[in-house]
Amino acid sequence: MVRLRQVATSAGLAAVLLYSSIQVAWGAGSSIPQPHFPRFDKQVTITWWTWTANADKVIAAFNKVYPNIHVIHPLIGSSSAEYNKLTTTLKAGVGAPDVVQIEYQYLPKFIDTGGLLDISKYVEYAKSYFLDWTWRQASRGQQVYAIPEDIGPLALLYRPDVFKRNGLTPPKTWNQFGEEAVQFHHRHPNQYLTYFPVNDGGLITGLLWQAGAHPFHYTADGWEINIDSPQARKVMNFWGKLIAQGAIQATNDWTPQWESEIGQGVYASVIGAAWSPTYMIEPYVKPSTKNWRASDIPQWNASGPFMDGNWGGSTNAVTVQTKYPQAAALFAAWINSSAAAEVLDVTDIDKEGRGQMPANRYGEQLPKFFAPNPALENQVSAPVFVKAAKSVDTSFEWSPWTDFVYNEMTIEFTKAAKGDETWDQALANIQQHTVVFAKSMGYRVKDMDGTESTGSHSVPPALVVLLVLLAAAALAVIMRRIRTKDVSV
Repeated sequence: MVRLRQVATSAGLAAVLLYSSIQVAWGAGSSIPQPHFPRFDKQVTITWWTWTANADKVIAAFNKVYPNIHVIHPLIGSSSAEYNKLTTTLKAGVGAPDVVQIEYQYLPKFIDTGGLLDISKYVEYAKSYFLDWTWRQASRGQQVYAIPEDIGPLALLYRPDVFKRNGLTPPKTWNQFGEEAVQFHHRHPNQYLTYFPVNDGGLITGLLWQAGAHPFHYTADGWEINIDSPQARKVMNFWGKLIAQGAIQATNDWTPQWESEIGQGVYASVIGAAWSPTYMIEPYVKPSTKNWRASDIPQWNASGPFMDGNWGGSTNAVTVQTKYPQAAALFAAWINSSAAAEVLDVTDIDKEGRGQMPANRYGEQLPKFFAPNPALENQVSAPVFVKAAKSVDTSFEWSPWTDFVYNEMTIEFTKAAKGDETWDQALANIQQHTVVFAKSMGYRVKDMDGTESTGSHSVPPALVVLLVLLAAAALAVIMRRIRTKDVSV
């Protein structure tokens, strides 16, 4: 049986009706555990900044149980657009939302601004309902700063018609992938097995994650920075060799040229995440290229345990400016762990859902999660992503300098792809520049010999990160202008 939470008396009938409708949606005999959500009787209004699809449907489901918590969601923009506004409001001390969507990789920098609230005392009941690694990434020690929303474990997305015509099968290992990439491009000089996006620090980091790299580790004595690791050199030299051979195209993704190449069938496969079929393939394909499938991400070790990394995924954090921290934390928890919200999570966007792979560990139990995926020619792709999610290294950590690191990756990997430096040199430069940057911002950094050092300034981390965020906002404007041009290398 589903364990219903205690709610305010005025919402009791709505809760019962909601329970019944959920049971119908699941099918007879199905159930999904959920937390015992607390009562909340006050009449309040909170603001939610989000770019999630069908946010109004999420709010409507929440209000069937908590009609006294009015939620408004102004159109702020997604990702960097939202982060720029959030940075401004946190610095001003006014204007920030009660709840805000933030990707995992950007949580540390907003935590260090002092702008996010520790909500651990409000959401302890929800902890066990999330994948361990997602809860870890939304926390710092015993402090919890956000509720995980969705995840993006890596997978290989490929065109089965192209693979079949060329006698290819989804590669099990990266060595096989490399061999097939060379063979395919030799047969089809105007096509590639895939591309490598030198500008996409998120995907590149996911690939490093899968290979066992740990670029950052936070300790009580300071930050350990290990970008230039053996695992990272293995990954980057693998791709660098294929680029040098001309077998793989080095390019920039999320540009008009990249969108066109996806649609024209230039690539027989792409490295994607759980969200990629809906957001990365479907918007750009044409009738002649609208045939894709999902398969396991290739492995570095054919005989070892299956390993994966993560690319993307978001959380919902509560800011310190909220007047109603309990209501805000309750909303963040409910929309990501209740059974009704999970149904919306796994429902296609065109069917008024969110089209996500939830960070909640029970979302995969819903029959709708295993529905045919229209973006993959109705393949039941859920098993691929469930396997991937369970194979992600739970100890991976993000630094407060994601913007800086991603920018350095773009600069150095572009040089390496052009042959201006080796990939080992690129990693060494990113390592050196990041260490210098972190120290200059006043962060304590543990050098690779185990000693601790810090910058010459004694700058409060909150001020530091605000300066970094403002610089990143300016950089984002410049990068957007660059990305509207032909940026292939």
